[in-house]
Amino acid sequence: MDCCQDHLEAELGPWDGPALDHPLFDAHVHVGMSDTGQLYYGKLTGDEFVSLVKAAGLTKALVFPPTIDSGYRKANYALAQWCKDVGQGMRPLARVGGKHIGWTEPELWLLRRKLRRLIGSRELDLSPEDIDDFAGLKILPHLDGLPADEILEAVNAREMPVLTHGGKFVPADFVEKAVLPRVKGPVVIAHLGAFPDREEDLRAAVDLAKRNPRVYLDTSGIWIADFLRYAINAVPEKIIFGSDCPLTHPRVAWGLIRALVKRDDVLEDIAWRTAETVYG
Repeated sequence: MDCCQDHLEAELGPWDGPALDHPLFDAHVHVGMSDTGQLYYGKLTGDEFVSLVKAAGLTKALVFPPTIDSGYRKANYALAQWCKDVGQGMRPLARVGGKHIGWTEPELWLLRRKLRRLIGSRELDLSPEDIDDFAGLKILPHLDGLPADEILEAVNAREMPVLTHGGKFVPADFVEKAVLPRVKGPVVIAHLGAFPDREEDLRAAVDLAKRNPRVYLDTSGIWIADFLRYAINAVPEKIIFGSDCPLTHPRVAWGLIRALVKRDDVLEDIAWRTAETVYG
């Protein structure tokens, strides 16, 4: 056993019995097609995800559209209806953006994206009166901008959660300055705040989760064992399981966490209990 695992068990306690069969709530799944042409997106239909659910041992999942350059309105409503039709614990997050793209990191492509958004015109990705059809919002501030005020007013009236990208282009200080002041409910930072693999972003996101009771971290997109150990060790009560499917199979993503954490109560928190608390 390495020193990191020794330290983890010193903090979380020794494993003192056989593993429980945990319910598994996957809080980060992309479902639908994309028009970007990127390899990350456009790879998982609803039917394909349903076929994974049993094999992965999922009891619930939060699903949202992949990146769509032309806007998310049609995809949001289609996904909400699909969740109603298919059942099986599927719940939709509305993916939304807006004209305001805050400055994160100085990249030329971000400047081009910002200018296109400022001069372009399109309808809202979600009508505020339909917010109750969704479990919360999913945002990528550096790509899509921040949600319009009328959408956030509806979300804040219900103190609904917002899941935001985290890591490169959306570091923890941006979340603290630009997202948290506009959101009243929980804010879940995806990818442990460290996508794709930046240690300084991980440390900053964990620190923010320690300091702010409304901030949580999901595990999506992070398959570096030491990153997961660090976050779980520091804030086990703030960690939510997310696979980032179809980037990886939910069972594979959960297998890494299951190999790192030996206490069943901590595993249950990560597997489903904290997600249930946040997403209600």
